[in-house]
Amino acid sequence: MFLSLIKTFLVLISGTLSGYFFQKWSNKNHWLNAECLQKLAIFLQKLGMIWLMSITYIGSLWIFEIGSITELISLPFVGGLATIAGGLFAVLLANCFKYNHLDTGSIFSCGFFSNTVSLGGMICFFYLGEEGYALVPIYTFLMRLFYFGAGYPIARMYGSCNSPEENITKKLLAILKDPFFYIGVGAVLLGLLLNISSLPRPKIYGYVNEMLIPISTFILLFSVGLNLKLSRVSRYIKESLYMSIIKFIAVPLITLAIVLLLNYQSIGNGLPLKVSLIMSSMPVAFNSVIAANIYNLNVDLVNACWIFTTIGIIFFLPLLFFFINLF
Repeated sequence: MFLSLIKTFLVLISGTLSGYFFQKWSNKNHWLNAECLQKLAIFLQKLGMIWLMSITYIGSLWIFEIGSITELISLPFVGGLATIAGGLFAVLLANCFKYNHLDTGSIFSCGFFSNTVSLGGMICFFYLGEEGYALVPIYTFLMRLFYFGAGYPIARMYGSCNSPEENITKKLLAILKDPFFYIGVGAVLLGLLLNISSLPRPKIYGYVNEMLIPISTFILLFSVGLNLKLSRVSRYIKESLYMSIIKFIAVPLITLAIVLLLNYQSIGNGLPLKVSLIMSSMPVAFNSVIAANIYNLNVDLVNACWIFTTIGIIFFLPLLFFFINLF
C-alpha cells in the first residue's frame, strides 16, 4: 500500500506542478500565449485519453479472466449510478444554499464529472495491478455516454447562453461521432475479442502497460497544470469543501452500499468492490472546466473545486486504502 501511495503522489504532484511551472515559464518569457497553451492542453488530453489509454485498456483486457465478466455485468451501471449520484448531491447542495442559476450549473458540473479514467485508472493499476486496471474500462463503459448524453446538456441548460434544443437523434449521433466515446468503446471490444481468441498476449505488453499507464496520467496532469490558476481557490473555499464531502464521502458511501448489495465483496477477493470504491472517490474532472467554459458558467468556482479536490485526493488516499484493506 505504501509503495502505491508513493507512486501515485509522485505522478500526481510532478505531473501537475511541471505543467504549472511550464505555464509560468512560458508566460514570463512570452513563449506561448494563453490560446496556444489551451491548444497544447487539448492536444495532450486527446493523446492521453484517446490513444495511450486505449492501448493500455486493450492490453489489460486481453489477459483478464473473461469468466468473471458475466458476474460483473452490473459494473458499468455502478459507474453510471455513481456519476448520477454526484450530480444529484451537487444540485441538492446548490438548492439547499440557494445558489444562483449559473453557480448551480457550475456545482452540478463539479459533482457530475469525476477524474476516473486517468487518475482513477492509474491508482487502480498501482494498487491492484493489471487485473484491477482491466475493470476500469468496464466500470467507465457507460460514463462517457452519460457525460455527453446528460452531463453536458444539463450544464448547457444552466448556462447563460443556451443553444437551440437538439433532437434526440442529433444528440445520439454527436455521442457516437465523438472520438472519446467510439475509440474508448472500440478499445474495450478489441480487448475482449483478443481475450476470447487463441492469441497469447506478447510478454512485452506487460512492460508497455507499466510505462504507458503512469505516462498517460502524467501527460493529462501536465495539461491540467498548463491552465492552473491557484489564486482562484481562495475565493471559493466553502464550495470546495462541500464538493470534497460529495466526492470523497457521499458518493463512495452510496457506491459501497450498491456493491455490497451486488455481493461484489465475494467476487475475485473483493476486486470489483475495491475498484468501484477507488473510482467513485475521484476528484472533480477537467470536463467540468470544459463545460463551464463552453456554457458560460462560473469558471472560477469550477476551477477552485477542481484544484482543491485534486490536491485533496493526496490526503484522502491513505484513508481510502486503509478502508479498502478491510475487505
